[in-house]
Amino acid sequence: MKKRLFTKLLIPTLCVLTLSLAACGGKTSGNNNNTGESGTTQTQTQTESALTDSSITASEATSDFSLMTSDGTFTVNDKVYTITSAGTYSMQGYLEGQILVEAGDEDEVVLELQGVTIVNSDDSPIKLLSADKVEISAKSGTENTVKDLRDAKTIDDDTQGEGAIYAKCDLKLKGTGTLVVVGNYNNGVHTTKDLKLQKLSLKVTAYNNALKGNDSINVASGNIVAISTCGDGVKTENTDADKSGNTRGDIVLTGGNLTVYAAGDGIQSAHDFVMSEDSDGNTPTVNIYTGSYSGYTASNASVDSYKGVKVQNELNVNAGSIDIKSYDDGLHADYGTTFEDGGKGVGTININGGSVTMVVYAPQNKTPGGRMGPGGWGGQQTVKGADGIHADYKLNITGGNIYIDSSYEGLEGNIITVSGGKTTVAANDDGINACSGVTTPQIVVNGGYLDVAVSPSGDTDGIDSNGTYSQSGGIVIARGPNSEMAAAIDADKTVSVTGGTLIILGYGRVSAGSGVNTYSLSLHSSGSHTVKINGESYNFNNAYSYSKTTVYSSVAVSA
Repeated sequence: MKKRLFTKLLIPTLCVLTLSLAACGGKTSGNNNNTGESGTTQTQTQTESALTDSSITASEATSDFSLMTSDGTFTVNDKVYTITSAGTYSMQGYLEGQILVEAGDEDEVVLELQGVTIVNSDDSPIKLLSADKVEISAKSGTENTVKDLRDAKTIDDDTQGEGAIYAKCDLKLKGTGTLVVVGNYNNGVHTTKDLKLQKLSLKVTAYNNALKGNDSINVASGNIVAISTCGDGVKTENTDADKSGNTRGDIVLTGGNLTVYAAGDGIQSAHDFVMSEDSDGNTPTVNIYTGSYSGYTASNASVDSYKGVKVQNELNVNAGSIDIKSYDDGLHADYGTTFEDGGKGVGTININGGSVTMVVYAPQNKTPGGRMGPGGWGGQQTVKGADGIHADYKLNITGGNIYIDSSYEGLEGNIITVSGGKTTVAANDDGINACSGVTTPQIVVNGGYLDVAVSPSGDTDGIDSNGTYSQSGGIVIARGPNSEMAAAIDADKTVSVTGGTLIILGYGRVSAGSGVNTYSLSLHSSGSHTVKINGESYNFNNAYSYSKTTVYSSVAVSA
């Protein structure tokens, strides 16, 4: 059903905080896009839901700090505990200092957190400079905090750790306890290698990226809240080849609950993003809030992308559920990015299963450069049109349930293929658009159920191909105006139906195959309707009244 988004933007309570340089304005180096003038005062608007996110909390430790090991070695110098060999190290209590790992390149180090608070005002509280891999385990029943109290980063300094927990080795966060991480300087949890999360109750609040694994990020299980006040929520960076010849930079979710609040992109993958079930049948649950939906966007921050999930190569949703509220494309895949290993981004999105729901901020009667960003209607930044799902090259829907509550364009790609699943789209411009790009634009429907709604007035198309539309199966309901210039279904070349069922509410010029019959039914008034297709009943709702109903179908259809 098409809904107007204006009512959804009236958030009941807004809290306005005046922050110093650490609130997004002073970043002048590195690859963060959130640059601004050093020393200025920032005004940050936050929704009450984000400010009061208390799903994961941890009490601070007050007892004296202690570190113990039975199989490792460490030294202590001025509250810096330096671990120099493989082993398991258990710690508890309050430390205003640092845990520093400088072990051998083949060493495996385990840090057991048994009720600790570690804070540092000069460097990363936990800094892992050398080891093969490090595991940080929050033990069952314990509450642990790690706080980076430095001012926000303004210049590059190789001697400083880039996050509250910073690693130059593979890093795994695990355990059945609780860990709360605060990264005021730059990132929250950051490794230059692989980052894995398992079972942990983890909350990370960071100035820049909440979770960053340069090579990869893998979430297997746990309950995770990632908050970025001025950057992206979850991010990878490297695209060179690993030992197996595969391109690095993937983000893979196979379980757990991940909630992301991000001033910029919710999840940004340098290569692929994958949601799938694990070997035990567990699936991930993801909730993403970007831009002003996140509650963490500074009014004058130079953030220019507020996407839900953005990838440089391929995006796959195979299982689980993902719910997105974004000020930019909900799901987005770039084409043509050159990777460090010499490959090129394919710009493809595949929805094969699971559930995808989203609200994309796209005011009615706005252009593709519609005003986006922080602060409601005032002081907003501009991004290019906010689509529900946008693939620069191919968008393939083979299964799952997709519900796009609002968007500028609902589905957009150069080639769009629908062969399964149930997809419902509401848009303020084209509901589905096959745009120019790598090859001749195409919309191909050979299965599935597709319900598309746009306004019956204005310069909008329910389904619009800048090339061809062809249907050989499936069920499609296309709504839109009743003219050749703006229609329920439109193509620069041909709209061809050789099978399946196409229900047009409004105007559409169709070339029907020899086995396709034409029906004139009455399904175009506002309200609820039932249509019987090949003996099976389908219910749908029209938010508006349309001009007429025309049905093309290779099977029997009745109202």
